[in-house]
Amino acid sequence: MESSQHGKMAATEEQNGHVEPLTPPTEKKMEVKDKYWLILQLIWLNLLILPYLLLEIYRKVFPPPGKSLKGQVVLVTGAGRGLGRGLALGLAKEGCKVAVADVNKDNALDTAAEIVNRGGVAKAYFTNVAKVEEIRELREAVTTDLGPVDILLNNAGLVHGDPLEVDVEEAIKGVIAVNLLSHFWMVREFLPTMRERNSGHIVAVASVGGMVAFANGSAYVASKFGVRGFMEAVRAELESKANNNVKTTTVCPYFVNTSALYVDHWDLRIPAISIEEAVEATIAAIKREELIVTIPGHLYPLLNIMRLLPQYIVDQVSKIFYVRIIPPTQHEKDVSPTAAIVKDLIDQDVI
Repeated sequence: MESSQHGKMAATEEQNGHVEPLTPPTEKKMEVKDKYWLILQLIWLNLLILPYLLLEIYRKVFPPPGKSLKGQVVLVTGAGRGLGRGLALGLAKEGCKVAVADVNKDNALDTAAEIVNRGGVAKAYFTNVAKVEEIRELREAVTTDLGPVDILLNNAGLVHGDPLEVDVEEAIKGVIAVNLLSHFWMVREFLPTMRERNSGHIVAVASVGGMVAFANGSAYVASKFGVRGFMEAVRAELESKANNNVKTTTVCPYFVNTSALYVDHWDLRIPAISIEEAVEATIAAIKREELIVTIPGHLYPLLNIMRLLPQYIVDQVSKIFYVRIIPPTQHEKDVSPTAAIVKDLIDQDVI
């Protein structure tokens, strides 16, 4: 009896300076609500599956052109280089006013200057998306300079590849802070004005690595799985409101050839896609207001079908279409962009 009482006391938590005991589970019998109505709803749902499946197939075979983006204010994070830069340039070509946000001042200025030189409208902002206070300043500055953000494109990310047993605690924290937590901070800051206007589009660049895992990339994979789940939750919250017109899109590209710094550490059976291919598919998804897309598109049904297969078959598929991440040397880690960003986050007590 004493042991049981001690266990109950151990399973308590401190709240407001005093200890509150945990409440026991209810003894009330839990039952399915409105059982007969549920049966009718399931019948109705089954009747909808085939026509909507055919409609989706038709949309994939004959995709609609989508909405115009001309005049829209779009904020692209991580827009100083790689895919982010390509997306900023591509959206400017669509007629968007582009807020170019990047942690690297020179890269952000270069991207914005390129857009302006091409006859577009752009302004550079120097922001570390892992820092909440900088995101607040970013929203105020962009709203003042270009207007309320219509399309929020969360693209910024860190790439890190190491086996789990390697002592890289700070790097793991940095990857989660930039790749995942920043999505929370960005959406929390920019969503309220979208809701006020009942207009806007939140776009997250996740990864195929957010749908299927690979070795030596646990922090990156976990962050991208998290982004995908986060975006599903954001959409669920938005759709819970009547007449919602704020859209969400999650983009899951395959490996993108953005830099030799990364490509040299990838051993891929299927080669990486180009930045141009990723940009074109992402902009098309935004214009069509797709909920989630993979790049290339055929990976989405294939990766979902794999979830239904026996694990042995999945393992054989992974061996045939192998993805091997070669861990970097210590020198390569020290000179990588990830190292500099992680050091800044440590210095600022963010991680």
